[in-house]
Amino acid sequence: MLDPADILAAARRKWPAALRALATGDSIFPLQIPFGRPRPTADFAALKREIEALAAADVAWTIAWETIETRRWGRQRWPMRVSFATLDDLAAALGTTRELTAVRTALAEARAVCAPLEPWLQTRAHRIPEHLDAWSSLVSVCAWFDAHPRPECFPRQVPVADIDTKFIETHTGILRELLDVVLGDRINAAGTTFAQRFHLRTEPAVVRFRFLDDTLRAAGGWPVTEATIPAHAFAALPWSIPRVLVVENRDVFLCLPPVPRTLAIFGAGKAAALLPACAWLHRADVVYWGDCDEAGYGILSALRAAFPHTRSLLMDEPAWTRWRHLAGPGRRDPAATHTHLTATEAAVLREVQHGPLLLEQERIPPAGAEAAILAAFQGLPSLGG
Repeated sequence: MLDPADILAAARRKWPAALRALATGDSIFPLQIPFGRPRPTADFAALKREIEALAAADVAWTIAWETIETRRWGRQRWPMRVSFATLDDLAAALGTTRELTAVRTALAEARAVCAPLEPWLQTRAHRIPEHLDAWSSLVSVCAWFDAHPRPECFPRQVPVADIDTKFIETHTGILRELLDVVLGDRINAAGTTFAQRFHLRTEPAVVRFRFLDDTLRAAGGWPVTEATIPAHAFAALPWSIPRVLVVENRDVFLCLPPVPRTLAIFGAGKAAALLPACAWLHRADVVYWGDCDEAGYGILSALRAAFPHTRSLLMDEPAWTRWRHLAGPGRRDPAATHTHLTATEAAVLREVQHGPLLLEQERIPPAGAEAAILAAFQGLPSLGG
């Protein structure tokens, strides 16, 4: 038998369905919570106390009683089910009357301000209480996007009254749910970020680079040794750079030695995504040096997919054999693909995956790294120092 606390717990589990029914106009009332019959081995004195507690409970429910004959206890008046006649009764029993009032107001507001939210309301009305504090602003933002489905502005520039400049950035989770419904096929389904999905502007991706040869810098008319510029501007440069070295670690990038006719690019894990637009890289000798781990070989493979002539540095079997004692525990990267590796790179990858292991490029002693770099650009075999 259920005691009053058990009944309220069972009723509370029905609350989300009750809110969805409110949104759809359906009715689940009267809502019944069944009891079940007592076990023959039950303690009658305990059952009697529970029945008395149930009958005395000051809760907005209706108890259906039935007189039953039992071999052990004779004729007894037994509660068969408890029911809540209305949604308001259920809310009163659960202490959610104020929440119910707020949800009703929220539903009315959404329907008045942004009608395309209706499918979300009917299937997710139980989520409204999680967002009551921001609900009016969320609805207003949805209405604005409905009227401006391709805003092409920064999130902080969305001109909705009474929201602060960080509102969209701090509510992207629920806004994505809502805007997916409101905008439908007007979203950018290929977008991987909130901004891309809803046609918002973001800070442009940038490329950081260093000239490892001052003569090369001067010949190109570039005023500084190191710079960071938007990726699209970098791709559009009318350059003819003989040699390019892409590295992933910032400290390694900053400590690279002078190398004739060479430009260094700080990949920072994004090289495979940012560099393919650089048509001039097809005419350069491209060398990639990343970490010896599953992610690093994934970046190498992706970069080689764009530039098939890409060579690796300190990522082959001789280098791994020379420096593997500096490797530590790594982690798997299920998203990485490795379809464009050489046989010697693939052999190291198998060892890395078996660990998993990680040989960070910055752990290789500078003297060995410098020797490998110079050898790579002199057409000599890279033996890891």
